[in-house]
Amino acid sequence: MLFKSSHPDLHIPTDLTIYSFLFSNTNQYFPSKIGSTPKGYTNTFTLSRLDHSEIQTLASNISTALTRKHGLQPGDVVSICSPNAIQYPAIMYGIMRAGGVPALSSPGFNEDEMMHVFKTVDCKLVLCPSETASVVRGALKRLGRKDDCIIETDEASGEGDVAGVKSLGDIIQEGQGTSQTEVWEIPQGKKNSEVCALLCFSSGTTGLPKAVKISHQNIIAQCLQLIPTTSSDHKTVLGLLPFYHITGVVKMLVLPFVIGAEVVILPQFTMKGLLSTIERYQIAEVQVVPPIIIRLVNDPIVKDYDLSCIKRFASGAAPISEEVLQLLEKKFPGRGFKQGYGMTESTGCITTHPLDKHAFKYARTGGTLVANTVVKVVDNEGKLVGVGEQGEILAKGPQIFPGYLNNPTATSSAFDSEGFLHTGDIGSIDAEGCIVIHDRIKEMIKVKGVQVAPAELEDLLLGHEMVEDCAVIGVPDAYAGERPFAFVVLRHVNEDDEGEKLEGAGELLMEYVRVKKGKGKWLIGVKFVESIPKSPSGKILRRVLREEYSRTLAKPRAKL
Repeated sequence: MLFKSSHPDLHIPTDLTIYSFLFSNTNQYFPSKIGSTPKGYTNTFTLSRLDHSEIQTLASNISTALTRKHGLQPGDVVSICSPNAIQYPAIMYGIMRAGGVPALSSPGFNEDEMMHVFKTVDCKLVLCPSETASVVRGALKRLGRKDDCIIETDEASGEGDVAGVKSLGDIIQEGQGTSQTEVWEIPQGKKNSEVCALLCFSSGTTGLPKAVKISHQNIIAQCLQLIPTTSSDHKTVLGLLPFYHITGVVKMLVLPFVIGAEVVILPQFTMKGLLSTIERYQIAEVQVVPPIIIRLVNDPIVKDYDLSCIKRFASGAAPISEEVLQLLEKKFPGRGFKQGYGMTESTGCITTHPLDKHAFKYARTGGTLVANTVVKVVDNEGKLVGVGEQGEILAKGPQIFPGYLNNPTATSSAFDSEGFLHTGDIGSIDAEGCIVIHDRIKEMIKVKGVQVAPAELEDLLLGHEMVEDCAVIGVPDAYAGERPFAFVVLRHVNEDDEGEKLEGAGELLMEYVRVKKGKGKWLIGVKFVESIPKSPSGKILRRVLREEYSRTLAKPRAKL
């Protein structure tokens, strides 16, 4: 059977860009704004702030400068490699206003990862903070490009730190000094579902991260889908999740403009910073990833803060154990809980908890289907299954992405013959219409909610002269949720030399990964084995390896 959303179908505009939807439209789509004072973005460390009208003005200045002074054309890609900052939305919307396509990536990427991003998206310009500029410069140099395409985005305006490198302040001044360019609109004869608004990166199971095309309609639809599930007390948004992640884009860069909410940004995470921000800004809905929920349950300093303002916790990006949920409810009695289920390719949520299910009794589910969404659950033979029966979750709706950038093969395999998106997750729909996820087909490792592809690390290890074969799995980690762990088959050695070779080899391989990959991809451990278990078709049997790890390597579960 097909499972359809119980929400009434929404009218999704087909002719608006995200920029016009937010700033140029009189907007029959928006509810009444929450609160009467102007909303904006506040840096909780420096207390600097930009309100929504200031962001719109800066976006216009940036758009004008990029178009007139730097040759930005509609469809050109501009890479943003920045941590959360009050100027981030102005940069993103400035690029969109000109018809450009922001490509969002982690500022924590190393040179190899940055090079992959720039090569994949073929960006015209790169915007990054000064502390990331050296890595960006190195990646561009290896691609044979000059660093004159770099614009430094530090909050304070002024000249760039490196001669010849412009700052965001320079760009804004260039835009202020001339009449403003017109707002770019969807070309006549096209729909906004056909026009890429931005690019996010999502790890695949077969190699390096792919650039996910997110259309203007995808973002607009997701925001309209989330309005009916958003509580009226959601007046202040905790800006902790990374803005380059699809959840950060939707819930922190777009939705606050729609519902008229303030975003308070933590540029860097500390437990004290998080707790003091919740207390100071009276945050009712605390949106965090599971590792932080574990910290909230365990950290003794929580008792030093008045957190009575919290009405509910919102989570996502990775599963939370039943044990942690029980402890969270016990520590914060009378509060609610909500989460969403989805992926980058679904622009965030396929499901989320509706207003009447913001309770811990529903916390082990991912909520119900958002409006205009249809899901089917299929068994191993591709046949539809019914209520409570398990199978792969496939979804269709206006929030589902159009495809991967310059990767038709991956795009084709992402959808079935009826246009439903393969999620790669085994799940079921219960009698109340809530989705329950039972397992993951795709084998993604989620480190602090960020996806890490085992295949990427396996390819790296196989390039080492000591490694004959290998497999990487995610293993539980109290702080990060999961960490990568490698099973390795060493190249043949004489028995007399075997002990000597094994000694220190694990640390050597772990150091090899540390040098080549960003911190989130570092191995937590290595075990040497005689062979990697595989199916007749050659697929790694990670289930067997997880069982092996649990049986022989996992530490006894610490009491939370």
